[in-house]
Amino acid sequence: MALFGKKNTTKIEPVNGKTMISSNSIKDDAASREAEQALNELVLKSIHEGIAIIGADRNIRLANPALTKLTGVAISDMIGMNYDTIFNLLDKNGDRLEIDKNPIALAFSKPDFTETRDFDLAAADNSNRITPVSLIITPTEEDNPSLVITFRDIAQELKAEQERSDFISTASHEMRTPVASIEGYLALAMNPQTATVDARALSYLEKAHEASRHLGRLFRDLLDTSKLDDGKMMPQFEPVDIVEMVKNIAEGQLPRIKEKGLDYQFGSGTVDRQLGGSRNLSQLIYASVDPDFLREIIDNLIENAIKYTPAGWISVTVRADEHNAQICVEDTGIGIASEELDHIFQKFYRVDSRDTREIGGTGLGLYLVKERVEAMRGRIWVESELGKGSKFIVILPRLSKEKYQQQRFLYDNRVAQATIMGQAGNTASTQSAQQQAQAFAQAAGTTVKTPPQT
Repeated sequence: MALFGKKNTTKIEPVNGKTMISSNSIKDDAASREAEQALNELVLKSIHEGIAIIGADRNIRLANPALTKLTGVAISDMIGMNYDTIFNLLDKNGDRLEIDKNPIALAFSKPDFTETRDFDLAAADNSNRITPVSLIITPTEEDNPSLVITFRDIAQELKAEQERSDFISTASHEMRTPVASIEGYLALAMNPQTATVDARALSYLEKAHEASRHLGRLFRDLLDTSKLDDGKMMPQFEPVDIVEMVKNIAEGQLPRIKEKGLDYQFGSGTVDRQLGGSRNLSQLIYASVDPDFLREIIDNLIENAIKYTPAGWISVTVRADEHNAQICVEDTGIGIASEELDHIFQKFYRVDSRDTREIGGTGLGLYLVKERVEAMRGRIWVESELGKGSKFIVILPRLSKEKYQQQRFLYDNRVAQATIMGQAGNTASTQSAQQQAQAFAQAAGTTVKTPPQT
């Protein structure tokens, strides 16, 4: 298989009316092939990532020395072997991947470009070495395509990311207390019952107070980002009536919506845009969600709608089909340019335009929204056009009425048992403390008063 260089050609010359192949051409052709092969080998040896080509028969056709370091298998022993005997891919729990979850097997059944950092590679020798890898799978353009696979060791990269995440988490946690203190003292200074300041000084204090609140939100978002990235903030699922829950969360934003002079609508079908309208909801939609996650998602989307809508309306709708619940937050705001849409959910990304520069934000809100939605097995996307508003759509798995009732019963039982165990644990802890106090008192030659039994 020629990987690099031009296609080899053999020179054919007519001699005395007959077609003859020049011996010089054969020599040149052979020399060209040798040079090309040497170049290919040199390039492959110089690549630090492991490279493999797997044929349509699932056997390894080519490998480079870097792959030997990852797998512990010599190149000569790899060639001709089935890929599954060499590439032992593991999930993050250390379990070997089933065939229906193996990205290489999936690429053969559906030959698309694939890139993932979700798996580890276990060495095929006896070293028990496991390496976190980035996999890039590229199918060739053939009827029965081969796969070109790049294995990149990302152990150091993940270590650096973890150190950075730990630093952000520690710094955010440590900074929250002093920032909260600053915000509290500024609030006291602005309160006419606790301090007397003139109008000019009050305006300065208000600006400082808003800046401290923004800083507090930034540290909170940084801390949440770190926890989500590290898997330390996992959703606590609860079966709920999602229409009622979203409605209650959204109504908490009504004072800010009215303060901005915007109209608001909530519904479970096509929303009537009449001023001040509200729809009576008849559709019952159930889902298993983390209520805190859902509150953060809805609050963030509505807060953004308020910030980026100078005039017009904001609507929140909840719909469902047989399998999914759909939450939609729509506005008539400034909209988002098409070139920005692919980046809007990235970490620290903010749309840079004349209309957005004066509006504060951390650049983490929509990233956190996406992470929370996906943690609840959902999807989110945005539909928008510059100057014509935005529509954010969240899809979450729906529960049937029967499933909801079953899960609600189990959830309520777990909560009740946890409450009983908590009360019993408190009683036992109190008794233990009393026993310890009595023992110390006896050692000191005295006694302690025993509280009455309840």
